[in-house]
Amino acid sequence: MSAIGHPRFSDQEITRRYDAARALMEEQGLEALFVFGHSGNRRHYQGDILYFTETAPFHESYCLVPRKGEPVLWSTHNNHFANTRELSRIPDVRRAGRDAPKDLIPELKARGLEKARIGVVGPFFYQIMDAIRGALPDMVMVDVTLPVKLMRMRKSQEELDFQRKAAVACDNVMMALRDQIRPGIEEREIMMISEEVTWKSDCSPVFLYLNSTPTAASETCVPSQLTSRRKIQLGDVINTELTTAYGMYCSQILRPFFVGEPTKEYEQVYSVLKRVYDKLCAATKAGTKLDDLHAISLEFRDHGYTTVDGLMHGFGVDIMPPAIGAGFSPPLPSVKILEANTTIVIQPNPTNMEETMGMQLGDMGVITETGFDVVHRYPAEVTRLF
Repeated sequence: MSAIGHPRFSDQEITRRYDAARALMEEQGLEALFVFGHSGNRRHYQGDILYFTETAPFHESYCLVPRKGEPVLWSTHNNHFANTRELSRIPDVRRAGRDAPKDLIPELKARGLEKARIGVVGPFFYQIMDAIRGALPDMVMVDVTLPVKLMRMRKSQEELDFQRKAAVACDNVMMALRDQIRPGIEEREIMMISEEVTWKSDCSPVFLYLNSTPTAASETCVPSQLTSRRKIQLGDVINTELTTAYGMYCSQILRPFFVGEPTKEYEQVYSVLKRVYDKLCAATKAGTKLDDLHAISLEFRDHGYTTVDGLMHGFGVDIMPPAIGAGFSPPLPSVKILEANTTIVIQPNPTNMEETMGMQLGDMGVITETGFDVVHRYPAEVTRLF
């Protein structure tokens, strides 16, 4: 922990990351990595910045990691500079204005990079890229965002420890919801319970998406990003998608609840959901082909269902490879075979074709040589209340 209570990695872990980055630069023939982050999706678009600096500013930030020499980090908001400097593992932290190129370009020149081949990492804004290219036309910029993501995809033991701590908070929230959800409680109150329990678990809330709908007159199929004041009723189904974080390293759990007796149609949805979830977990280990997981999910189609959320995705600070999308789309090509020490979320979600009825069940886990180590202890099943 730092003096202000933020989780910290060891010096050895930070050294490991820079060694890996410089090996990547050597392999790709690069003189530096130029990394960009911004505050989108709850600062998850700062994931690459966080990896190298252990800070995730709330506005645009830039980090130059040279193959030889010391890195530098720029923070673009004056009043955010103190926090950035306090947390950064990079000693050289500088201010940059919203017109960042006027601060970035002189340093690129001073480092002798105006004619170098450098790797750019992250979703750079086009105005920034145009300004840098215009000022340094002989510098060759190569997009290495995916190679860096693949490097970050494989977790160290310290990173896994952070994610396991976040998983405990997820479990604690689910136990609290099991104990406190009752007819008459508002969706908004469920959100408040979640955030309080997460903070008390020494973690940070990221989000709780949820939807509630009567199983006899279902109108929605997956957790919603909008928190409503709808009151829970007997006969409802509730879908929840919860993400919590420790040091911005996340875990995610997805659990449905039946409040009272569901309809036969919802019992059927759950039966198929649970069966496919169990098959996916049993088939997941290092060396598994994503095509094989995709094939398992087709059981939903055989029962007349579709899906409206991804079947699985990698996880860490942000969404990462590997991934299989919604609607039975084939696996994304960046990763075709699962690797050990990768954390993924398996989250099957059968829905009817009208997208008015559906359920979701999911867990984050660690891929090992022998299987899928689910990090959550809250039962992987529907919770039946009343």
